[in-house]
Formats: sequence, C-alpha cells, structure tokens
Amino acid sequence: MLATHRDAENRYSIIREAVLDQVNQDFANRGEINNRVKLIDNTALTQSKNWDYSSKRRVDWDWVEGYANFKFRYPKRFEMALWHSGKLASLTLGRPTYTGQRMRLDLIEACPEKPADLKVFEISLFAIGIYAETLGAHELRIMNPINTQVRDYYARFGLTYVPAGDYLYATL
Repeated sequence: MLATHRDAENRYSIIREAVLDQVNQDFANRGEINNRVKLIDNTALTQSKNWDYSSKRRVDWDWVEGYANFKFRYPKRFEMALWHSGKLASLTLGRPTYTGQRMRLDLIEACPEKPADLKVFEISLFAIGIYAETLGAHELRIMNPINTQVRDYYARFGLTYVPAGDYLYATL
C-alpha cells in the first residue's frame, strides 16, 4: 500500500467514525437503544456469512471478499454495519465519485431475518447523507437497484431514477 493510499485511509477513517458517532448519537437522542452503527469489521463479516443460508436472501454478494476488495480500492469509501439488539441487521458500502461532487451508495443488504419494522434503508440513507455532506458532495446516488420494486421503494424517498445510468439520485 502506498503512503498516500495509507494516508487517505487514515484521514477518511476518522471522518467515517465521526459520522457513525453522529448517527449513534441520533439513535440515543430518539431513545432507539437497540440500534447501533459501526465500521464493518471481522465480526460483522463473519455474521454476514449466515445470510447465505437464508431462503429469504435476494442477492449473492460475498461480503467478506467483496468488502476486502472495496476497502482496498476506495480509501474514501463510506461503510457501515447496522446492529440491532446485538445482531447484524445490515451492511452498506458507498464511495464518492472521482470529482467528489457526488456520493454513491453502491451496496446495501439487510439481514434476511431482520425485524420487519427496522428501517435499514432509511438509516443508511441518513448516514451516507451525513458523510456526503461532510465531504462536500452535492448529490447522492443509489446505484443499480436490484429490481423495479426496490427502485420504486427508493423513489418514495424523493430520489429520481435515471434509466440510462441505472441509478437514482437526490440533490443534497
């Protein structure tokens, strides 16, 4: 790893942790004591392997290998593990575009067995929005929704679909 890459990793890790601290403070202020967000770590990756055995899982993403590759390629990335009552509820990855003007949400997956009332997307959208604003991005993009049902769900949050690029966006 080059020194400049390591420096970027260290600088953006501080920002990621500050953003997640802010989200956790928001949970505390709202009395949501069962929710907590953290950086993705080995514990989260190990628990994500259990998702492979669920008949409710709709994707075939290897979080262990995929996260390692994403982490190496994108030191400015956004990452988040959402925990609910001590169990992994979701994992999220995103990154700013090369110009830094936009933030991409590239991957989000909820535990197939998570509580139905846990609003994983809303929490991830809130957190990545804070990260985007912290970096000075003016647009948030949700990349490659898995199907039209998911795309339409995202659109309910004020995001606009762009068919040519297969993403939704909102101005920050």
